[in-house]
Amino acid sequence: MTRFHEHLLQQAQPIWRAMLGHRFLAETAAGTISTETFANWMKQDYLFVSEAVPFLSILSAKAPPALRKPLCEALSALHDELALFERMAREHHVSLEGVRMSPTCHAYVQFLLATAYGRSFPEGFTVLYGAEKAYLDSWTWVEEHGGGTSPWQAFIDNWTSEAFRHYVDWLAETLDHLAEEASPSMRRAMTELFLLTGQYEVLFWEMAASGESWPVKL
Repeated sequence: MTRFHEHLLQQAQPIWRAMLGHRFLAETAAGTISTETFANWMKQDYLFVSEAVPFLSILSAKAPPALRKPLCEALSALHDELALFERMAREHHVSLEGVRMSPTCHAYVQFLLATAYGRSFPEGFTVLYGAEKAYLDSWTWVEEHGGGTSPWQAFIDNWTSEAFRHYVDWLAETLDHLAEEASPSMRRAMTELFLLTGQYEVLFWEMAASGESWPVKL
């Protein structure tokens, strides 16, 4: 019998192909990506992770008691990620000060927070799994197709580590249990949210590669 997280990934195959086939990942793996382009991603993902902290905090508050401790540990890991961004920004002379969210980053963050505040815990947890699974698969692709040590190796190592893999496996297993107790309509809603999360991940790579900005500069 197909487990729920496997069902989600089957439904999302076209999205995952677009995500893993994106030029941002290909150029990062090949070592041909420009510092400016990679910095676009760094700045926006730093803002995204900053807003993922309240997202995960809300989920933790809604979580069943048995899930609170691992989610709080995941919250601590987000703070470690922010520190990683800050260290890598210093090493590569990328300023994180005064950066404004791009349209895509802003929309993705609003999607996260709206889901956390307004939807059920299983629905919010599905979005969490989708975002983390996307990063595990994306950075694993970069690691597997890389041509040697990258100047951005610390990011690759962060999202391909054994600890992160175990975390994503735990998310998948927990999501399967949540889906077992969900109604058919809830599972359909969870599937839709997973697909939306994947779409946003593709848009995020495109935003970074294209240097997306708001139409009117202020």
